[in-house]
Amino acid sequence: MKKIFSFIAIAIFFISCSIFSPYGKKVTINDKLEIYIKGDSTTEADAKKLGTYLAETWKETTNQKSFQLKKEQNEYQVRMVVDEEKIKTDSTLDVSFMALRMLIEEQVFKGSKVKLILTNNKFKDLKTFDDKNDKQEAATTTSETPTNDSATKK
Repeated sequence: MKKIFSFIAIAIFFISCSIFSPYGKKVTINDKLEIYIKGDSTTEADAKKLGTYLAETWKETTNQKSFQLKKEQNEYQVRMVVDEEKIKTDSTLDVSFMALRMLIEEQVFKGSKVKLILTNNKFKDLKTFDDKNDKQEAATTTSETPTNDSATKK
């Protein structure tokens, strides 16, 4: 009888550890991709949908990728673990992250807004990309591009 109670106690401990992880419930997509889901509105189906898309997009990748997904109202927050030093030193990567955010919004969660948040390996926010950032970046790029008139004036 004691063995049964011990087994049940150990099983409950392991189950509670996986359910109450500070990062959320872990959904393993493949051996290189994991997505943690947080919040009452976020489903495992949402995580698998995102994971399937990312696995197909990055099928040649060899490094581990971790994401955290949370749905609030009509917006998905996609947190992505990145190398903090690379993000700080290489601002040219921003365009790739803006594109990734837009692709997830258009290909995975159609009809919903997506906010891509780059994080450290503890899911602490480093940098955020949303549709407001995309519009600001487009406006900055457009205003920096010379028109034919200004390029030909001497």
